Amino acid sequence: MRHYRGDPFWIRAKFGICKKCHIDIKGKRALYWPATKTILCEKCGNQEWQDFLSEAHDEDVYNGVGNPYTS
Repeated sequence: MRHYRGDPFWIRAKFGICKKCHIDIKGKRALYWPATKTILCEKCGNQEWQDFLSEAHDEDVYNGVGNPYTS
């Protein structure tokens, strides 16, 4: 999977509030989207992360990398 500058990644939050559920995430694992500077708690970020991985894999297959139909 290719990595781009705006790809999300997991961090240990020093401060912040989850954009979806508005809980304090200081000291907790969080998903950070650098392009929009959005931060999500682990619970909210899990589905976002799975969606991102799925879309990234689809893009790889579209570009001919990691085709699941070849041996």
